[in-house]
Amino acid sequence: MTVEDITKLVDKKIAENSNKIVIKYFEMKIEQNLSNSEMLSVLNLIRTRLNDLGYKVFSTNNEYEYKGKRCIVKTNELLVGIK
Repeated sequence: MTVEDITKLVDKKIAENSNKIVIKYFEMKIEQNLSNSEMLSVLNLIRTRLNDLGYKVFSTNNEYEYKGKRCIVKTNELLVGIK
């Protein structure tokens, strides 16, 4: 997955919902066919991009608040970005 691919993925997610970005395991492992090490590298780049865009980023099992509710990043979710 190239940097351009990552940018397109993040931009697509933002277009779908600019307040909450969710990156799921299925999207990375199955749809993108990434190995575990590739997935970690890509997630690191996605995290950096979301941080640069002003998102607070949370990983699997982390707690966060969204629309006044406490939530937990589910096991099938790798990253959640909240604006």
